[in-house]
Amino acid sequence: MTANQLSCGLLVINEQGALLVGHSTGSSHWDLPKGLIEAGERPITCALREAREEFGLDFGPDRLIDLGRHAYYRGKDLHLFAVSTSSAETRIELCTCTSYFVHYATGRRVPEVDGFAWADDAQLHTQLAKSMRRLLLDKALLAQARDLAKISSARGEEMRE
Repeated sequence: MTANQLSCGLLVINEQGALLVGHSTGSSHWDLPKGLIEAGERPITCALREAREEFGLDFGPDRLIDLGRHAYYRGKDLHLFAVSTSSAETRIELCTCTSYFVHYATGRRVPEVDGFAWADDAQLHTQLAKSMRRLLLDKALLAQARDLAKISSARGEEMRE
């Protein structure tokens, strides 16, 4: 029996509890920054790399909350992390994707992600692909991440005082 592939990703949550998502080029779906782990790479390193490549985000590893490894779909698991931020710190107009692929129809190199937005649960319900919607909304992983992010933010504020 072969082991499942592992992708790692980051839930970026703002002060209103909205999730930062990117539009997957050539698709109707929006997604979080995530991708396959490289040989010898740690999950947290992979999640940070994907956030940088796909969204142009640069968070320190000490800010991330480990949400663990989850069954994503047949043959693939997803190790997720969360980070608490603000709309002022993480501005969607500054997000950028530096990861490209060759479009199957045009043969042109296009970015993996071609748009960015803050989304609430109602928007996520229609924007996310089925497997991601099931994990984040139906299994309430996003709600859990929001709770943990609030606790983490509160601790950070206490330490700064």
